[in-house]
Amino acid sequence: MKRKTQKDNTKLTRFILYFFLIAMLFFIYLMSKNFTKSISGNIKSISWVQVDADLLNASIKITQGSTNSSSRTKYTYYAPQVSYKYNFNDTSCIGRKVAWIEGGDDSKLRNLAYGFVYNFEHNIPIKVFINPEQPCESIVDRTIHWSKLTTMGIILIITTLFASGIVYLLVKTSKK
Repeated sequence: MKRKTQKDNTKLTRFILYFFLIAMLFFIYLMSKNFTKSISGNIKSISWVQVDADLLNASIKITQGSTNSSSRTKYTYYAPQVSYKYNFNDTSCIGRKVAWIEGGDDSKLRNLAYGFVYNFEHNIPIKVFINPEQPCESIVDRTIHWSKLTTMGIILIITTLFASGIVYLLVKTSKK
């Protein structure tokens, strides 16, 4: 009887480990996709053409929160939200992409957001980078935002280590 209970516990443990492994692999896939999107987008846009664009709208999305349940450490992230119109080779396009990485921060993207609002209020055109092969593909800020990439990289490494630990546990339980 004891042997059967031990086998059932081993099966349940393996099932839970497989479930967490699949969840972690999916999370690793999503994180690595976002991580590589920023770097590859920057490399891809090196040869893009810079043109002037008129701002149609500019606003700032402000996200506030705290890092723990006691709300002692608070943070505020600022994300620029813009729409701009430009002409390139007799093609008129409207763009909304600001940076290769989504979201906001409290430094570079905050400064960009306030700059966009200022330019919009004073009717000052902005510079955008245009893909010459697909004129309606554009971006305003093609720099790599290392603060966000570093955070994503650390989370990606930790998740990969946890997934490796789960694989190790699965191999260890399969030998019994």
